[in-house]
Amino acid sequence: MTIGNWIINAGQRDSVAVEYKVGSHWQQLSWTDYLEKVTSAYQALLQLGVQPRQHVGLLSSTRWEWSAIDLALLGSNSVVIPLYPNLSDEELTFIVNHSDISILIAETEAHQKQFERIQQNLERPVECVPLQNIDFQTPASEETKQKFWDLCRNLKSSDVATIVYTSGTTGRPKGAVLLHEAIVSEVSESFDLFGVKPTDKALTFLPYAHVLGRIEHWGSCYKGHALAYAESIERIKSNLKEVKPDFLIAVPRIFEKVYSGIMAQVETQKAKQKIFQMAIETAKEVQKYRRTKQTIPWLLLLKYQGLHQLAFTPVLDAFGGRLKFVVSGGAPLDSELSEFFWNCGIPLLEGYGLTETSAAITVNTLNNHQVGTVGKPIGDVKIKFAEDGEILVKSKKCLKEYYKNPEETAKAIQDGYFATGDVGELTSQGYLKITDRKKDLIKTSGGKYVAPQKLEGLLKQDPLVSQVLIHGDQRKFISALITLEEAQVKQWATGQGIQYETLADLYHHPILRARLQKHIQNINSKLASYESIKKFEVILDTWTVEGGELTPSLKAKRKFLETKYADLISEIYD
Repeated sequence: MTIGNWIINAGQRDSVAVEYKVGSHWQQLSWTDYLEKVTSAYQALLQLGVQPRQHVGLLSSTRWEWSAIDLALLGSNSVVIPLYPNLSDEELTFIVNHSDISILIAETEAHQKQFERIQQNLERPVECVPLQNIDFQTPASEETKQKFWDLCRNLKSSDVATIVYTSGTTGRPKGAVLLHEAIVSEVSESFDLFGVKPTDKALTFLPYAHVLGRIEHWGSCYKGHALAYAESIERIKSNLKEVKPDFLIAVPRIFEKVYSGIMAQVETQKAKQKIFQMAIETAKEVQKYRRTKQTIPWLLLLKYQGLHQLAFTPVLDAFGGRLKFVVSGGAPLDSELSEFFWNCGIPLLEGYGLTETSAAITVNTLNNHQVGTVGKPIGDVKIKFAEDGEILVKSKKCLKEYYKNPEETAKAIQDGYFATGDVGELTSQGYLKITDRKKDLIKTSGGKYVAPQKLEGLLKQDPLVSQVLIHGDQRKFISALITLEEAQVKQWATGQGIQYETLADLYHHPILRARLQKHIQNINSKLASYESIKKFEVILDTWTVEGGELTPSLKAKRKFLETKYADLISEIYD
């Protein structure tokens, strides 16, 4: 089985494949229409001289045309190199050179100008093709269509499908070579577990250079459900209400921002705050009965239903009102955040995986879930642990190799097991629990190991906190650099009657600092002394992908931030 088989099968459907917004109206493409666009794209690629096994780069934001070109290339046995639309010149130069791209399809004029800037640094001739030059309107000839279907049928599971470059928080990106076999194994086994139906619809907005985003669009081709393409990350909130999705796949940062928005609103209304808290506590009681599959006492159920209607209906409506579940992946999610969404009536299913494992290798499902874990192994996945607790994985889902990097391949794959770089353990029920990123573990000058992501997750439970960097490697104590949600802080300050002239005045106001200090004290009360946060500083900057502080999957780039704020960190420890 290959992606080619899915493409052929998709052409037999007459249901909706794609929704996208033009102006103020949502347009639809049926699967028949969408496959016509795929074959038109293939015809345009043929005219550009694209051949099987040729490496083609896609530099674009998430849009239906991206997915159509992706299927046209994969179906015809070309190798797709997905590129984030906000790469720096240096990053783009490295990946184009390293991946042996011969044709680069670029979405915008800015991308085309970026290519012109880096062209003199390229090691071989590369043709840059504007996305608008790919003709989706002219139907492919019958001869061209037949050629495409034949290529789809002749694909082998051992053929290379894509080379996905990691967006790691340290060092040069590495190109994970993923076979058709890996993608088919991942998509078929995970989407079947979620119980996705052809009549379902999802809102898609993850970057397709991120393997989780690609899995989402391949899953649509496999299952036949519709994908509605968000206008942008900034428009997700309004698009959710318009599209009314049945499920959603996102990274933790999206859920953190939703949570912050909800809690900031609740904080400004005292009466609502009391009802909301009562509803949360009641929901926690109900969840205990549900997890142990016990009958819920009718008085508790009655109380829960009444409070749920009052407190949580606005939360559900914000997601469109039809949501059956949401999936979180790509980075660790704080367990209290997961529990919050479950209590609100939104099953949040956390999974775990990496670029190198074609996304998820474990996942929680509606029928089998345990909050605070990343679920049970999927399909053929075998997990064992190294002596230091590192998670080792064996599966068809794992990469074949790192492209042109035998040294890193040999380090990562031993005896058929891929070393994830993450530390974890299995619970007594067989659920995987992640302790931390092995490379991120902080070793204090006292020799104690501290998991920074755990502390960062706890700090981000305050709705005013945006991003956090925990520091303390080879230091006497743990410290934190904190960025804030500007809109939420201003709203909170108004409610507190705080007067200020500049944002710096507000961010360093003693009342705000006292609030953050109290939050940290509450966190520290549950921690061992060596991992408690002794000092913190509020950063005025906003950390972004474009600024280099965050990876495209919205994780903090530790080494970059530690270098950027080296002077401030030194002051903390002086």
